[in-house]
Amino acid sequence: MPQVDRQTLNAADRLMLVAHNGLRGVGHAGFICQTHAWLTGRVDAPRLRAALARLHRRYPVITSRLEDAGGRSVPCWRFRRDAPPTLHESTRAESGEAAIWAYAARLFEQPLDLERMDPISFHLLHLPDDRDVLVLVFSHVLMDGKAPEFALKELDRFFHEESPDDDPPSDSEPASDGDEMAAHLYRFDARRRRRAAWNVIRSHIRVPQRPVIMTPPEMKNWLGSPYGICVRRLDEAQTDVLMQRIRRLCGFANPTPALVAAAFRAVAARSPVKQTARSLFQTDLPLNLRPPGRTEPIFRNFMSFVQMSARKSHLADRDDATRMFNAQLRDQIRRGIDLGNLQMMHVMAPRANMLRKHIIARMKNQPFTLGFGFLGPVAPGLNRIFDQDVRWLYSLNSAISPPGVTLQANQSGNGLNIMLTWIESAVPRATAVELVDRVIDDLTRP
Repeated sequence: MPQVDRQTLNAADRLMLVAHNGLRGVGHAGFICQTHAWLTGRVDAPRLRAALARLHRRYPVITSRLEDAGGRSVPCWRFRRDAPPTLHESTRAESGEAAIWAYAARLFEQPLDLERMDPISFHLLHLPDDRDVLVLVFSHVLMDGKAPEFALKELDRFFHEESPDDDPPSDSEPASDGDEMAAHLYRFDARRRRRAAWNVIRSHIRVPQRPVIMTPPEMKNWLGSPYGICVRRLDEAQTDVLMQRIRRLCGFANPTPALVAAAFRAVAARSPVKQTARSLFQTDLPLNLRPPGRTEPIFRNFMSFVQMSARKSHLADRDDATRMFNAQLRDQIRRGIDLGNLQMMHVMAPRANMLRKHIIARMKNQPFTLGFGFLGPVAPGLNRIFDQDVRWLYSLNSAISPPGVTLQANQSGNGLNIMLTWIESAVPRATAVELVDRVIDDLTRP
């Protein structure tokens, strides 16, 4: 029977929990993400607060507490229906992006204890030029990087549907202990799942090699602060030119291969690590499992991933590298690496201690070149929310050293956003800004 007072964690949630606990164990604030919605005017704050209360009635998980008994027990979010979310309002002295990024960086540095704190918080920043910025700060254990867009759509719906009679009664909520990840996995027959998992295992059978990263080799200790944030944009015309180039190179307009190529080439140019032609560049690419047009599940992780890698010799030419990553991405999907990783998550989820040791050892000895994610086009309908036009909408992910930097991208308002977070004690600000500028140059150069 569905549990109406809790929501159990699915396999991807549990993987994120292992990562979160691993980060907390080395002095990091945790696996925290943010979404920033820059609005062109002032939001009716009391009305937004009421919408948040209605969102909580529909999704009580947003003020829940994590319960994890350890061992092979399944962790869950314990609901607190009598504890509505808080809208944290503040008036800022400056309107510029740099000031908001500095504020957001401090939010990244505040430890998130999921057993005592809400897994998501809402911050409404009033700028002196009569604009507002809504910042969502959330644990990756609660949801993946695409889900905040759907949460904003729900919040906007409740903002406009003012009658309490429109609220769904609590007993009509979706089964809170349903596991969409398992349901998705079991759509495929056992033989295909086993073959896909074996392909994942075989892809990891290689001579260990430490990828090129942005953290200097002499920095051996974990570093989790201070944070730096920088966002750069391609305007509509620049994005159109980029998409035309990608269509010519790859046959379709998915910018992921070009983004990976630009990111790896920028790291190759600015990394303090000594490199050869055989130096390795590597990252995971998250894949949203929701079909086009579907928003649920919102407050869960519903994703898999594939691996992207290259030798430095493969990165010499920008267009050749883009073609190579396009072929690599298609080959990974053809071989079912995304399905295999789902199967591996499902198998390893009950073995949290073993998984935590593996992740920490991997992060220390063979870290990714950088954290990476392409979130795709922003969900339809988010060009205007809370009766205000949206100027910018983007999401940021955690960073830790090693590897020092995390890069994400999304398409919003007919343009392309490039979002970088980094640890300034490992990667100086000037170096990080040059890194993201190199990415932009690679994407826009004819």
